[in-house]
Amino acid sequence: MELKNKEDFDDAVKRVEAWWEGEIIDRVPIMITAPKKNNNTQYWIGAPAFPLAGFWSGLLKEYENVDNLESFFTDPEIIIPRNKRIIEDTLWGGEAIPNMFPVTPVSILTHYLGSPIKFLNFSTTWSSPIIKDWKNRKKFRFDQDNEIWLKSKKLLKKAADNAAGNYIIGIPDLNGPGETLSGLRGSANLAMDTIENADEIIRAMEEINHAWLKYWQECHKIINNQTNSYTNWMSVWSEKPATDLQCDFSAMISPESFKKLFVPFVEQQTEWVPRSIYHLDGPGALTHIDAILKISGITAIQWVPGAGSKPISEWTELLRKIQKSGKKLFINCGKDEIKKLMRELNSTGLLLETSCGSREEMEEIIRNVRKWTRTGIFFK
Repeated sequence: MELKNKEDFDDAVKRVEAWWEGEIIDRVPIMITAPKKNNNTQYWIGAPAFPLAGFWSGLLKEYENVDNLESFFTDPEIIIPRNKRIIEDTLWGGEAIPNMFPVTPVSILTHYLGSPIKFLNFSTTWSSPIIKDWKNRKKFRFDQDNEIWLKSKKLLKKAADNAAGNYIIGIPDLNGPGETLSGLRGSANLAMDTIENADEIIRAMEEINHAWLKYWQECHKIINNQTNSYTNWMSVWSEKPATDLQCDFSAMISPESFKKLFVPFVEQQTEWVPRSIYHLDGPGALTHIDAILKISGITAIQWVPGAGSKPISEWTELLRKIQKSGKKLFINCGKDEIKKLMRELNSTGLLLETSCGSREEMEEIIRNVRKWTRTGIFFK
């Protein structure tokens, strides 16, 4: 398959597919992006995931006077050209693959299930809890007529129309069922519910999980007709069905509540989708690390230390524990952390993501990654 802006697409895909399968070809795969200086643009994406996250101010200045934030997030005539410019003005090195994310609101499943969406600024949306009374709540199910879903569907179709040979498409951030329920109920209320309304949580989680699956399937019906691939906000390519998993809300509850009320639904997702990366976010979530590592269907872990924590290169003891459990690692790191991470971690099962400032720097990083890769070495 040929892809514009990615001459080494076939080689990149082979390396990532080897990573998914627990193998290594010639070096650790690394997703690395940089700006195209010759375009004289003032913006670029610092990491492939969620294009708004790494913008320089130049792009956003074009929208300073936009009165309708909803159009910024939902109008295909604004969003598709904007994303095309991002793809064109980015160097996609190593295993980074040109990705378009036309639908960017975070945890959008809460809105598909009825929570009103509030557009706060050019990078943030918000959901409001709608479960006030467990006995009178609505049932959560796939709703083909939901307004936000219809706008998302339109965006995905518009992006897919021009995807073949140009880019792949990431599905909306459906997020995990626990995180979705937290948005629908409110995190403080849901934390109390783990003690007082456990049965209600289980019933709601069952509904949300099946709705999640249906929306996931519907998104891929649109996307796969053109791109024949699976990716999400993490931007990790897969030729087989793959998804992200997470439950950031878990940081607020006990290990017993997490294992009883939330782990079964993470396990169910891994039964539905054969490849998965669990997004483990912040020190509070580490209370549940052993329970998460015991979920056999999870393929890999993405550890994010969280704001205010030490950098990821200082977490190698945790990262080695994850590798020893048999899980693969997907690590977002600074370019200066790569050498230490590769020195202290097993090369097999390691996927890195970073960004840099130029093509020359990108090529040097890839040469070093090749040099530092240790094939056939496993920790005891």
